[in-house]
Amino acid sequence: MDKNKEGVEKALSDAKKNAGKKTRDLDRVMLDIKDKEATIAQKKPAFIKSKEKTEHMKSKVDGAKKSLEQAKKAESSHKRDLQELESELRNVERKKAEYEELMSKEESQSQTSNSVILADDQIEMYQKLKEKAGKESARFMSELDSINREHKGDQDKLDNENRKKMDIESKMKNKSHELEESQKRSDKLKDHITASETQLEEQKKLLRELDGDVGSSKSRIDELTAALDEVTNELGDARVDKHEDNRRKKKQEIVENFKRLFPGVYDRLINMSNPIHKKYNVAITKQLGRYMEAIVVDTEQTARQCIQYLKDQMLEPETFLPLDYIQAKPLKERLRNISNPKGVK
Repeated sequence: MDKNKEGVEKALSDAKKNAGKKTRDLDRVMLDIKDKEATIAQKKPAFIKSKEKTEHMKSKVDGAKKSLEQAKKAESSHKRDLQELESELRNVERKKAEYEELMSKEESQSQTSNSVILADDQIEMYQKLKEKAGKESARFMSELDSINREHKGDQDKLDNENRKKMDIESKMKNKSHELEESQKRSDKLKDHITASETQLEEQKKLLRELDGDVGSSKSRIDELTAALDEVTNELGDARVDKHEDNRRKKKQEIVENFKRLFPGVYDRLINMSNPIHKKYNVAITKQLGRYMEAIVVDTEQTARQCIQYLKDQMLEPETFLPLDYIQAKPLKERLRNISNPKGVK
């Protein structure tokens, strides 16, 4: 019985240790889950900010691309205008050359005709041609100045557009680089969040397993505790029975010592009462009452000797029934005639 109790107590102790370990593991998993959730919550604003910045960069890059396309279109248009202006300039220069050649011829003719007297109609025609040539020359010079000014303005515009183009291309490179960096950070944040969520799911799975293990451990502890209580009760009953048995043996040894030391000692009253059937044991026990364990002796002197022996040996007191001291009352014969209720003996 003691070995069985030791085995149950050891199993209970092991179960409690296992439950304690599972509880600590459960607490550690809960702490890890809280850390992962805090990390995700801490990284989420940076991820959102990076995502918004990436979207803003994409929008700026799209705007820069549109501006570049417009600049390219404007450049093509300016190139066409410049080609047209150059063509007109060549025409003007050609006309200018023709006009100068004409003027040179007229001056040559004028010089050769100084000694020649012109007719009135020739002089009038000369004046008209001279006036016409002057007007044409002034108009061409005005057009040339206007064309030169337009050309200079268009060239300034072209240079400005080229500078804008270079600035836009430089900004596009920077924005592309920033976009790549933002995209890399965004990808890293996504990977980190994905890994954290995966670890979180693993921790939750481990938490569920630990909950199951803790529940099983608690059930096992309850079973072992119930078994331990049962063994303890059985052990207590066994100890009571053993104690009672030892007490009976000790009392029987006392009676044997009395018999050996004092010839007038007979036995205990319960041992001397032998009913004809076991069914009368309760009646006999009820009738004997507190004298059931009393020791029957022949005389009062023998009882006193036994009492003195108990005192000398510092043993528990006993009850004695001296035969010469007992006054027996005669049995009432009328009790033998009771027949109702049935079964009266």
